[in-house]
Amino acid sequence: MLEILKDRTGEIERLIEKYPSRRSAMLPLLWIVQRQEGWVSQESMKEVAEILGVTVAEVYEVVSFYTMFQQKPVGKFHLALCDTLSCAICGTHEIVAYLNEKYGIEKNKVTEDGLFSLELVECIGACANAPALLLNEDLITNLTPANIDAMIAGCRQKAGAPAATA
Repeated sequence: MLEILKDRTGEIERLIEKYPSRRSAMLPLLWIVQRQEGWVSQESMKEVAEILGVTVAEVYEVVSFYTMFQQKPVGKFHLALCDTLSCAICGTHEIVAYLNEKYGIEKNKVTEDGLFSLELVECIGACANAPALLLNEDLITNLTPANIDAMIAGCRQKAGAPAATA
């Protein structure tokens, strides 16, 4: 069993007891894995399937359906930038270019220091305040170069990394 799940056996069983069927605890259990590991590996999908008494294919269906679950390692600070109509019209692609040019953050890649990754996602429900992104689980709206700079600086400070140079 994965170390993170083995260490939380009691918590996991209490979680499962809250649902009418074990399978219903899949999303919360996957969140536990992702919060601890940063992503959901094939190995962890097997463990979740075993715990819940479902097939690995059923777990994979859930992980691959929801964009919130990462199937490969991502940066400590994962930027899920909305690319649907409202956000695209309001500047998603300019933001991608800005992140790449100023910070070296490329779409679908992790920066060399492991701090940042960027992916374009479908609607995150913030159309009225487009463009928007999820920084890990935090919603950031009305993106501009100034608040992107502040966001990146805050992330680097949290990580104890040196400030980026322009």
